[in-house]
Amino acid sequence: MTPTQKMTSGAGRVLGGRYTLLTPIAQGGMGEVWKARDRVSGHIVAAKVLRPELSGEELSLSRLRLEARNSMSISHPNIANVQDSGEEDGIGWIIMELVEGFPLTDYLRGGTRLEPEYLMPVLVQVAMALGAASRAGVVHRDIKPANILVRPDGVIKLTDFGISRATGQVNLTAVGMVMGTAQYLPPEQAMGEVATPIGDLYALGVIAYEAATGRRPFTGETQVDIAFAHVNDPVPPLPDFVPAPLADVILHLLEKDPAKRPESGSAAVRELAGAAKAMGIPVTPIPLPVPKSVSRSNVPRTPVQPSVPIVAPVRHKPRRTLPEELLRPPEGLVARPRPASDPQVRIFDEVDPAPPSSGPPQMLSQQLPAAAPLPMRTPLPPAVGQGT
Repeated sequence: MTPTQKMTSGAGRVLGGRYTLLTPIAQGGMGEVWKARDRVSGHIVAAKVLRPELSGEELSLSRLRLEARNSMSISHPNIANVQDSGEEDGIGWIIMELVEGFPLTDYLRGGTRLEPEYLMPVLVQVAMALGAASRAGVVHRDIKPANILVRPDGVIKLTDFGISRATGQVNLTAVGMVMGTAQYLPPEQAMGEVATPIGDLYALGVIAYEAATGRRPFTGETQVDIAFAHVNDPVPPLPDFVPAPLADVILHLLEKDPAKRPESGSAAVRELAGAAKAMGIPVTPIPLPVPKSVSRSNVPRTPVQPSVPIVAPVRHKPRRTLPEELLRPPEGLVARPRPASDPQVRIFDEVDPAPPSSGPPQMLSQQLPAAAPLPMRTPLPPAVGQGT
């Protein structure tokens, strides 16, 4: 039985005595997203349901509870509205507004660029959403194009607070784990520091760079290589076709040192609005063309399922390859690789495809033992038997 067939078998199920599951929309490592009908209001909503095989799994339930709590603590027109949540027989669920539109990934597929008149309103809206989240004490921790939905009228909705964290909340991340998606991971987060709203702004800078140029600023063969690049490598120069006011804001967002970035989402909004004004571009939402890679009949979309992408902790970046035996942690301290079908492993390729200039992003669940502190950003000498 295919995953879609398994999901379809749940059609007709009623959540909380109120929400009837209609048709499946998406499926991920932890959850399924359904179109559902609210029996009380008659409205069509989106239902995010924990996968059956994770029934009673406390960590997954805890993450779903936190996602619901954090999302419901924020009220903003650019954040997908979470309306209800609950648990039945070990299966957790979240009810949210059904957003019609496309994820930003569809607009960037194949290295496609967004012209500034379309890009600036999107960036401003995302920055406004991040400002609202920050004021509510919530850090998203997984800002990426797949979690930004664009409605037909140009209004964006930030979704998927599945790995978000609020002030004072218990950290569900295991020791030695780094939460986030490598392609959009802030340097300080890659180094194992506590995630902050300023890190979310860095991720917005990566998105802005990608949308403006058609390629991501940092690539690598593995997620760890990409994380190292965020920590150590300079931002590649922006092409001349990127307007200078926009380029200046992008570079400011991509500062390695969090203290040198905009101090808040509101500050980022002001910078982006100022850049748009300098380019003669209004920042009010405008309709974007339907992405070329998507069928026009496939318009209704919903927030993507919660993700738990995890990369290995990054202490420093070796400039040259070390012998494999030095990189391999002691036996028994590494979680054995699991197949892609395992609910704890997420391999993103369809949700977040890479442009032609980079390999497909892969998020694997991997745990390493805590490493001894090492000098950061300091190249290592060549390994024995290797050239310079």
